Amino acid sequence: MSFVVLCATTLAQDKMAPEEIFAKHVASIGKKDMIAESKNLMAIGGCEFVTHRPEQKVPGRAVLASNGTDLAFFTKFGSVDYPMERIGVFNDKVNIPPIKLGNRSPLGGFLNSYDKTLASRIFGGSVFSTWRFLSPDRSGGKFETEGKKKLDDRDVWVVNFTPKGGLTGGSYIKLYFDAGNFHHLRTVYRQKQPENGFANTTAMGRGNSAGNWDADMANNGFTLTEDFSDFRTDKGLILPHKYSIILLSDGANGTTERDWNLTIEEYRLIKDFPTDFFSFKNVA
Repeated sequence: MSFVVLCATTLAQDKMAPEEIFAKHVASIGKKDMIAESKNLMAIGGCEFVTHRPEQKVPGRAVLASNGTDLAFFTKFGSVDYPMERIGVFNDKVNIPPIKLGNRSPLGGFLNSYDKTLASRIFGGSVFSTWRFLSPDRSGGKFETEGKKKLDDRDVWVVNFTPKGGLTGGSYIKLYFDAGNFHHLRTVYRQKQPENGFANTTAMGRGNSAGNWDADMANNGFTLTEDFSDFRTDKGLILPHKYSIILLSDGANGTTERDWNLTIEEYRLIKDFPTDFFSFKNVA
């Protein structure tokens, strides 16, 4: 009998329904009324773009804004070759304008092609009020608990997400939640093959700080990892103040890594966003 009880306990510890994980995760952010009052949310801070071949760092600033349905990810860098990044979801449509000479950056190109990460309200985690689990609507995809695993020295619950329409073979989306406090720590998007191509990610500044992007993006695999850390109370919510994006591109020249490291200095609750704020119309 004790053996049966032990086995049942072990199984219970290694399996938790996705909805239970999500409920505990939302509770880890804050009370329902505070979350409801924080839909007009803006995060402001520094952003550093890093390339590794050669090793170069470009400093910049970031503004990440959301209103519960729309989001805007905007960074500005002190670089002629990579002046800014603009990523948006406006009126349920993904909006990623070219950043220079009709070309998108590797990050913009990846998200434009693999737009299910944005359309499914997964990208950006709880930094944005559009975060999927803050809404009672879970339609448009399937979640399945993979089990409890290790992320560095932490126990985490890993949840697989399959968006509506599915993914290409060898592709996946995995979300990692701390098994103790249920903070969302990581999301990994693996795309084995481009779904729509990367026609707009041509070379930007060959031989300069931006790198030879067209050669690196002509590949057959991408892995984008979002990491969230430094959780602190801000505006009544427990939110991440460190947010990093790592994009690995498997190309003819091997694997190329590019990083966007954001340090959020403050969150702001906005009473009313200006008209056309969620459109990039006024962003030069």
